[in-house]
Amino acid sequence: MEEAKENEEAKGAGYVTDYRLGVDSLPQDGVPKGTVEKRTWNESTIYPGSTRDYWVYVPAQYDEAEPACVMVFQDGGDYVHTDGEVRVPTVFDNLIHKGEMPVTIGVFVNPGGTKNVYDNREVEYVTLSDTYARFLLEEILPDVAKDYNLVDDAAGRAVCGMSDGGVCSFTVAWERPDAFSKVISHIGSYTRLQRGSEYPYRIRKTRGSPKPIRVFLQDGANDISIIEGNWTLANINMDFALRFARYDYRFELGTGGHDLCHGGEIFPDTLRWIWRDYPGVKSAYDEPNLDAVIGEWEVVSNIVSQVRNGVLTITEKDGALAAELHDDKDGELKITAISFKDDMLIYKYETPKSMMSWHKGNGAKGTMEVWARVTGDTFEGALSSGTDSEIDYSIKGRKKGTTADAK
Repeated sequence: MEEAKENEEAKGAGYVTDYRLGVDSLPQDGVPKGTVEKRTWNESTIYPGSTRDYWVYVPAQYDEAEPACVMVFQDGGDYVHTDGEVRVPTVFDNLIHKGEMPVTIGVFVNPGGTKNVYDNREVEYVTLSDTYARFLLEEILPDVAKDYNLVDDAAGRAVCGMSDGGVCSFTVAWERPDAFSKVISHIGSYTRLQRGSEYPYRIRKTRGSPKPIRVFLQDGANDISIIEGNWTLANINMDFALRFARYDYRFELGTGGHDLCHGGEIFPDTLRWIWRDYPGVKSAYDEPNLDAVIGEWEVVSNIVSQVRNGVLTITEKDGALAAELHDDKDGELKITAISFKDDMLIYKYETPKSMMSWHKGNGAKGTMEVWARVTGDTFEGALSSGTDSEIDYSIKGRKKGTTADAK
C-alpha cells in the first residue's frame, strides 16, 4: 500500500506514461541524504571558450580516507534533480544505504556553451573520438578530486547519458576502457550518420576480443524517427551487435518514446546490474539461481531456413550444472560444457554430422556454442560454432510445462 501511494505521488509529478517510480527512487525514512553542490567550469582548454554548469553529489557515507567510486552523467541537469524522471541523488541515497552499490560520488555535467547555452553539445556528444573522455579525465574529474578522494581505476568508474549524451557516454567507455568500465545509455542516438550509426559495425569487429566494458542500453518502442534513422531500430541494432561480439551487456526495450520515464523507473535495477560484482556490494547476482535453468527446455533454432527442434535437460549436482541434449535430426548430442551466470546460459555441444556442412566455409566443426539470456521461463540468443565463426544463428528456448512461447 505504501509503495502504491508513493507511485501515485510520482504519477502526480507530471508523468504521462504508464511508467512509475518505485520506492528506491523516492525518499525513505532512516536513509541519510547526500549533498549536492553546483559548480561552474569555464576554464576548458579542450573546449576553449565554453562554459558549463556541473553538480557534485557526495553520499553521506563518504569517508575521505577511502577512495569513492565515481559516476559521470552527461546532460547532468536532467539527472541531478530530485523531482525529475530519474532522481539520481535519491536513488544513490537508497542503494548506497542498503549496500547495493558502492559509495559513489556523482558528477552531473551539462553540455558547454560558447555564444549560446549548450551550443557546443553536438560537438562534444556525437563526435567519435577520445576528446570528451579527455575532457572528463583531464579537466572535470581533477577539479572534483581537489575536494574529494576518487578511485583511479576503471572498475570504479561509470558513465551515463541520454540521447546524444547516451552515445557520448558509450564513446567515453569505448575510447577509454582503461578509465571507464561501465556505461548506461538511455534512448541513445545510434542513428547519427558517420557517427553513432557506426557503432554496431565497430562492435561486431571486436568479436573474439570484446573491449572490457559493461553496457546497459535502454530505449522505447515509440522513440523518434528522423532523416538519419529510427532510434528504436538503431538501439535494436546495437543490441544484436553487442550480442554478436559477446559483450557483458543488457538491453531493455520499453513502450515509451524519447524520454527518461522508462529509464527512470528501472534506474535502481540498472545500477544494481552495473555494480553487481564490485567489491563489498550486496548483489543478487553473486550466486546464480540455478533453479532458473534446471529442468527440461524445448529448444528451437533456425539455421539457413532449417528449423531444428530439440530438448535440453539441465540438472544440478553439488552446485554444478550438467545437461543432455536431444536433437530431432541427430538424436542425442554430447554437451561438453554448460554454465549459468548473470542470467546468461552458455552451453557447448559436439557438432552433429548433419551440421558439418550447414554453411560452406564457416568452420562448423568440433563444437557448437549457445549464448543466450534467460528471462523467466524462456531464453533467447545466438547459436554458432564459436566466436571464431563469422555467423550467428537464432536460438530460443521454452521451459516445458509453461505457457511461454518459444516459436
